[in-house]
Amino acid sequence: MEEKFLLKMLRNSFLQYGRDLDEDPLSKDDYIQLLEKAVNEKDQDTEWYEVIEDIVYGYVTNQD
Repeated sequence: MEEKFLLKMLRNSFLQYGRDLDEDPLSKDDYIQLLEKAVNEKDQDTEWYEVIEDIVYGYVTNQD
């Protein structure tokens, strides 16, 4: 269930940057990498949306 939740959050976050993942999907490797990074960066003091927003921003701006 957590994976579906995170995928939905990723999709919504990418939409804010003008990328519809239904029309222009990420590769399977990119999805796996982003989800692993989200799980690794999440701690008790952060919310999921903060982690996802930071990861997607880094991906979109090629900081990673």
